[in-house]
Amino acid sequence: MKVSSDWSSTCKFTLESLAFTTCKYTTEIIYAVWVSAQLLQDYSHGEKHLLLQLSDGKINYPVSSPTGLPPLGNPDILEGENDLTALSFLHEPAVLHNLRVRFLGYSSIYTYCGIVLVAINPYEQLPIYGEEVIDAYSGQDMADMEPHIFSVAEEAYRTMTREEKNQSIIISGESGSGKTVSAKFTMRYFAVVGGATQQTSVEERVLASNPIMESIGNAKTTRNDNSSRFGKYIEIGFGRKGDIIGANMRTYLLEKSRVVFQASAERNYHIFYQLCASRELPEMRSLRLDAPEHFRYTKQGGEMQIPGTDDLSDLERTRNAFTVLNVQPDQQMELFRILSAVLHLGNVNIQASGRNSDRSYIDPGDRSLAVFSKLLGVEGPQMAHWLCHRRLAVGGEMLVKPMSGQQAVEARDALAKHIYGQLFTWTVQRLNSALRTQRGQAKSFIGVLDIYGFETFDRNSFEQFCINYANEKLQQQFNRHVFHLEQEEYIREELAWSRIEFSDNQQCISLIEGHLGLFDLLDEECRMPKGSDESWVRKLYDQHLNSEPHPHFQKPRMSNSSFIVLHFADMVQYECNGFLDKNRDTVFEELINVLKASQLVAELFQQQGNVSSVANGSVRTGKRAIREHKLTVGSQFRQSLQLLMDTLNSTTPHYVRCIKPNDLKQPFMFDPRRTVQQLRACGVLETIRISAAGYPSRWTYEEFFSRYRVLLQGPQSEEQAQASIRKALPQLIPDPDQYCFGKTKVFFRAGQVALLEKLRAERLHVAAVIIQSRVRGWMARIRYTRILWAAVTIQRYWRGALARRLALTLRHTKAAIVIQKTYRMVVVRQLFLMIRQATITIQAFTRATVLFPQLVAECAAVLLQARVRGWLARQAYRRVHAAVVFMQCCWRRRAARRELLKLKTEARSVEKYRELNKGMEVKVMQLQLRADQEVGGEATIQKLESQKQKQPQPLPVISEVEERRRAEEKAAQEILQLRQELQALQREQDSLYKEREDLSARLLDQEKTQEGRFSVTGNISLDEERRKYQGLLREFTRLEQRYDNLREMSLLTEVQPPIFAYVLFYVVSNYFSVLTSPLSPDTSSCPSPTKPATVTGLLECRKRDEAKLIKNLITDIRVDSALSLPPGLPASVLFLCVRQADCSGDQTRARSLCSAAVTAMKAALKVTSGFEPAWSTIWLWSNIKRAVHVMSGRLSLTENDLIRALSDLCIQAYQQLLSITEKRLQNIIVPALLESETIPGLSAVKLGTSRKRAGSDPRNVGCDVLTMASVLRELGALHTALSRQALPPTLMEQAFHQLTYLISATALNSLLLRKDICCWSRGMQIRYNVSLLEEWLRSRGLQAGGAVGTLEPLIQAVQLLQAAKKTDADAGALVQTCTTLSSQQIVKILTLYTPHSDLDERVTLNFIRTVQGLLKGRSEGQPPQLLMDVRRVFPVTFPYLPPAVLHAEQLVIPDSLKISFLHRA
Repeated sequence: MKVSSDWSSTCKFTLESLAFTTCKYTTEIIYAVWVSAQLLQDYSHGEKHLLLQLSDGKINYPVSSPTGLPPLGNPDILEGENDLTALSFLHEPAVLHNLRVRFLGYSSIYTYCGIVLVAINPYEQLPIYGEEVIDAYSGQDMADMEPHIFSVAEEAYRTMTREEKNQSIIISGESGSGKTVSAKFTMRYFAVVGGATQQTSVEERVLASNPIMESIGNAKTTRNDNSSRFGKYIEIGFGRKGDIIGANMRTYLLEKSRVVFQASAERNYHIFYQLCASRELPEMRSLRLDAPEHFRYTKQGGEMQIPGTDDLSDLERTRNAFTVLNVQPDQQMELFRILSAVLHLGNVNIQASGRNSDRSYIDPGDRSLAVFSKLLGVEGPQMAHWLCHRRLAVGGEMLVKPMSGQQAVEARDALAKHIYGQLFTWTVQRLNSALRTQRGQAKSFIGVLDIYGFETFDRNSFEQFCINYANEKLQQQFNRHVFHLEQEEYIREELAWSRIEFSDNQQCISLIEGHLGLFDLLDEECRMPKGSDESWVRKLYDQHLNSEPHPHFQKPRMSNSSFIVLHFADMVQYECNGFLDKNRDTVFEELINVLKASQLVAELFQQQGNVSSVANGSVRTGKRAIREHKLTVGSQFRQSLQLLMDTLNSTTPHYVRCIKPNDLKQPFMFDPRRTVQQLRACGVLETIRISAAGYPSRWTYEEFFSRYRVLLQGPQSEEQAQASIRKALPQLIPDPDQYCFGKTKVFFRAGQVALLEKLRAERLHVAAVIIQSRVRGWMARIRYTRILWAAVTIQRYWRGALARRLALTLRHTKAAIVIQKTYRMVVVRQLFLMIRQATITIQAFTRATVLFPQLVAECAAVLLQARVRGWLARQAYRRVHAAVVFMQCCWRRRAARRELLKLKTEARSVEKYRELNKGMEVKVMQLQLRADQEVGGEATIQKLESQKQKQPQPLPVISEVEERRRAEEKAAQEILQLRQELQALQREQDSLYKEREDLSARLLDQEKTQEGRFSVTGNISLDEERRKYQGLLREFTRLEQRYDNLREMSLLTEVQPPIFAYVLFYVVSNYFSVLTSPLSPDTSSCPSPTKPATVTGLLECRKRDEAKLIKNLITDIRVDSALSLPPGLPASVLFLCVRQADCSGDQTRARSLCSAAVTAMKAALKVTSGFEPAWSTIWLWSNIKRAVHVMSGRLSLTENDLIRALSDLCIQAYQQLLSITEKRLQNIIVPALLESETIPGLSAVKLGTSRKRAGSDPRNVGCDVLTMASVLRELGALHTALSRQALPPTLMEQAFHQLTYLISATALNSLLLRKDICCWSRGMQIRYNVSLLEEWLRSRGLQAGGAVGTLEPLIQAVQLLQAAKKTDADAGALVQTCTTLSSQQIVKILTLYTPHSDLDERVTLNFIRTVQGLLKGRSEGQPPQLLMDVRRVFPVTFPYLPPAVLHAEQLVIPDSLKISFLHRA
């Protein structure tokens, strides 16, 4: 289709239907910048001018021919589209306009362009890279989410795990466009999704390589404060389970010339300034460093400090990274010594001598040379000698030739560059050895390529030549991959397609790397003994201009020392000066030999002959044969680049193109000229060209039917959509070459979507006219009927009025006759009355003239008095009212303070009661001890009496009888005294027991009454302490789990976890609930530990049967058996066994039984941590907290460690239960809450402008549709299981409070990242789905715990979608309504709002700015937060539960438990 016909068909309707649509276009004006305009007058063939409306006025645009018409703009429906290839008109101005709208209007820095992610550097920290954003993108389809670097990383990760094929992410762009930051975020994403919940050592090492490489490989340039001066390709290896197990790094073309020279306003590598900043540290004083202004290699650029950075803290970060990578401190100091030596080497003063300055020397007392020699451990005189001399081989003899001052300086700089290059290579090798996998071979890898983009400066040298050559190779690979994807799409849809022609840059690549190309001629010139840059450029002219003219090679008109290469992105002029020296990159062998004698740097040069070490330069020796075989820098770069291309071709590539919006580094400032240059250079426009050559617009049949059903004929049903489209489309677009039907999609060429939009608008316009005519006719008929009825009514009333007027006239005539008859009779009297009336009137007028002013003044005074008195009364009332309110406030405040003091006093009284209770317990224990002693004394007396009875008859000696009698009397008195004391102690003991029970009862009642009041003042601090403690517990559990996994990895991989762990926690939870139960009267107390147990109602377990008991009740119990048991039976059995051992005095056995039970529960908890469903975990934490309250008073073996272990186990089980439930809910929240259509037919089908990318999962059409019923089913099952355990309502409320927060946060995060969700109809669907969840929570009485309140952010977000968004009043209402949403969230939703029907409109930028102004006060002092933290965990509080009565006779033990070895005691 020609441009002219396209224009006539698209802009013909502009004037006729201006109220419904406008036709936009873009035109290229000064500085090659495209601007938007509107056509004000229809264009006809042959016209010479177009009347256009620009933002600053009207212009007449000259049109020389139909081909000179400016390109058309896209329809409003595609405004701000997140995929550039979805635009109807695919050309440069449309791409630029769409990027500008998204960047400036929507603050969106990411945009898709087919398989390419375009990332614009915002020069501002954005809150879109947190862990909550990673969680939101993890596991999501790339086509469903807003463009983001995490989306590309997720696509690569999912493709790798699904297809088991290696992936590559190619990040390119200009310096300062954000390549390094994008690569860091990509690796951080892999470290999170490819590791555990917390980063393991491998992920930490991968991330730790970034600060090291930035220190030694990044520097400040005029375009970027942290510019990477090398290219790197990091391969992150993944295991079979998708976890990171290792990494490897390859680097390309380090800019070594920066070590010795920096341009104005630039810096050397960061590591030098970091070392200078840390010179005052004790360990750094031996390096003899100074400020960077005193070193030649750091002061040339004049920039010593980067604003906003701290070199000292950056060095600390670098050292920490070295430590993470197992680089010992002494090795770090060796590296710092070498770097410091390079700085001192630059300060070595080389002086010229001789007649013609053909010699040079170094002062023997040169301080810098001495420090350099001391730091590296080399001989200073040797280094000074060989810096000023060189060795030559002449006729088989070795001669030493002095060098001039300039040559010596060049040799010194070459040595510094060589040392730094070797140090850089050694560091990369050391990093690779630290990142190498230790857990087996990596199954697959994802490579992240951070490489320089196309560069063109005022003066381009060898570095720019190599960089642009690499970009030529990458662009060729990119073009072929995009072409391959396009053809794959056509084949998959079974289209009858022809080959797409696209521009291939093979000719330019052949010019550079081909036979007798630029690199070949450069290497040949480098091998020549007297080769020079001038002779090399003359060879280029002869070969590529005269002999075989090449279309991509040109010679500048005004220069004989430069050449021009026509690259794919731009035409670049290269200055040949310095090409040979940079390509050789040589250093004299004598200097290297001096360094090899040093133990410190010998390792850097020990493999000088290897290719890997030569990659940073070659060594010039005195032998020409050896020198000629050294690889040049260009050859090495070509080899490494070819290896990189082979790697990329063997992987599935993903592309990220970073754009620098302006050169001033200002946030959200868009320079169209710079942007267009980079779009041309990075290949984005080439993607557009390839897409435009085929069918760039593609819609599924359902999407096309939903949008353009007004253009279709025949039956209007979605089941017959494809047939209707196939039948109607040929009538809409006569040219069959402009569209094509696929299996699931219909394809259109560029501009056809705009044509369909025009036809749709015309059809809607015609339909609107018909509807208007019908409505106007109906309204006219209604009006005519009303007018007719009104006319008849008026006529009826008018005739009645005439009749009444006639009757009145007759009556008036009769009255007139009567009046005439009597008139003459009263005429004299009438005259008298008239004269009398006149007299009275004159008197009245006279009196009124005199008294009227007084009356007026009196009325005015009364009115003023009334108004003033009313005002004074109102003022008095307001003062009294304000005073009363103030007195009420003061009195209430005083009452509140009194109430607070009363509560504090009552709280302290509770503590006093507790202390008194504790003292009473101690006193009871002392009395018990004294009673035991009295019992022992009574037993001694009884023994003495029995011995007395057994005594033989006394001798008949009077003295002995008298003595015996006295002794007996004394013993009898002592016995009587002891018995009295024993009875007194017994009574005292009884009274103390009674007092203790009364005190406990009162304390319990008081605690219950004070629970509500005390919670108000103490909940905040308690929640904070609980949160900290539970967080530490989770960390401890994670570390313990990790240790056990590593120790038992082989065992766990071979042994399947037992299913009967489902019942394990049923036993445990009820076991601890039984511990809280008071025993029956005969089991409520235990005898002395030294006396055998005489209490009944317990169960006895022998020592040898303990393991069997634990196994049958905890370890090996089956699910079906557990479900058939009475509630709490296994736990009751365990508790009675422990109670029997404790009461019998065998505390060792009781303690071992408790420890064995706790250990078994912990082990089973770990084994069942991944089970689904999670019912096995529910019973663990149901009643453990109640056991902690009573175990200290019921079992003599209770210790603080045991109580702490039980509490930790309770919290761990609770967290594990929520974790398992959250995993089950995670994958169904978004489809059920956001995507399901519970209200059929309300939501429009998503506009089909997004294209499927490479590796994206196809939608599973046959899968079950997830709705809110799925979410409610999961929650209902959990609620039923918890209810069966008779848990307290507060505990269930806390659990569902956590789960509803997860649902709300996950849904809101997805809504904030999906453009297709942000519309009015979808908001209605979501609000209905949320209402179902709210109704479910209220029906089960869970709203009191805050579960419904956590849904408020999602509800307000939906209200924001449904509210009006036009006027300032609407903006104020939105701000007042959305109180729980942050400012960033509100603006993001307004930005993403996309109307899916013609009845709705986009949110204007002015409205968004108004909302931002209203939100400015709210956002002050708040951290920028876009997404909610889905990992937030609320602290849990376990309430106190009153104990229950338990007796062994109540238990009915079935035979299935196999515990018949227990005996009742």
